[in-house]
Amino acid sequence: MTSSLDAAIIPITLTVNGRIGLTLWAPPWEDDDGEEWQGFLGDGAKILLYPNSRALAEFVASGVENDLSDHPAWGYIQRLTPDQLRPSGEDSYDLDQVYEWASGEPDPVHVSALANVVDMVAKIADCCDDGALRRLVENTPAYETLVDEDNTYQGKDGRKRWNELGDTIADSWERAIARVAAWLSWQGDFTESELDADSVWGRVGAEPIEIVLADVTYLTVRADVTRDAETDATEVVFLGGDDTVAVFTEVADLARYCRIAEDHRLRKLEWWSELADVDDDELFTPSLDASYDLRKPSSRAADLVRDLVAFCNLDADLTVLDDDAVDKDDWREIVSQVQSCLQPQA
Repeated sequence: MTSSLDAAIIPITLTVNGRIGLTLWAPPWEDDDGEEWQGFLGDGAKILLYPNSRALAEFVASGVENDLSDHPAWGYIQRLTPDQLRPSGEDSYDLDQVYEWASGEPDPVHVSALANVVDMVAKIADCCDDGALRRLVENTPAYETLVDEDNTYQGKDGRKRWNELGDTIADSWERAIARVAAWLSWQGDFTESELDADSVWGRVGAEPIEIVLADVTYLTVRADVTRDAETDATEVVFLGGDDTVAVFTEVADLARYCRIAEDHRLRKLEWWSELADVDDDELFTPSLDASYDLRKPSSRAADLVRDLVAFCNLDADLTVLDDDAVDKDDWREIVSQVQSCLQPQA
């Protein structure tokens, strides 16, 4: 979970009682008097949740007063696009999944996910001044142990603590969800599936994209993968391997490939296996913000071209993209090279 005193505001999703909502959370920050605050996007009484990043962006840009209006970074947030307001995988909090995680083995991924959810519920309790919810999560030994970074559930004693946590969740989590739900205000039409996709792809750390060419439109998946853990250096990786990108013309074909294919670079992503359990093909549809039109030069298209050239190890002259006005012939040449490494899949 991201936390700092640097006046940040972070898009997050909350999954509660089968619904996924998008909101904003401001980790602790200090005002001019040195007083520390934290908060959520709210209307003075409840936390506001939106069905997708476009709806959230529209509200943010509207200028309507809210609980974060006085935050030092609010002016910056108001200028963000819907794509920039999409949450990352580590900022998705699934309260419904807690039971399943707790019933399994105490592997690091599930323990971390549980700790993050319980910690976020504690943030909600503090920001909403809900004493009952605070007592449930902050004053319960099993939950306090869970969020302790020095805690481990390995060994005989660790297994005992894990079982105690499971008993605590079985006894109290339904009440915790009910308390949280009472503080949420769902804004808009939640029959849309975009945030379901946001949540799954956010955890995976990747996204489906659309590549528009002169004669065909392709679908694939891209991800930012950590290359060096010490420096947090990342590289862009696409669905594919051996200097080629697997592309599709139908969403259903992309979905099937993501579920069953083994021989591609993105299989190394920690949460990739989750996609095998996604039944709805529509969740593999690229969002409107994930379409790249390569039919003509643009800064957005050039960024994707650079990533594809690097991934496919193409011997292309990228300096032609540095000019403010890219020559059309140069653009067609480099896009032609990129297209040569796109490998259509049946």
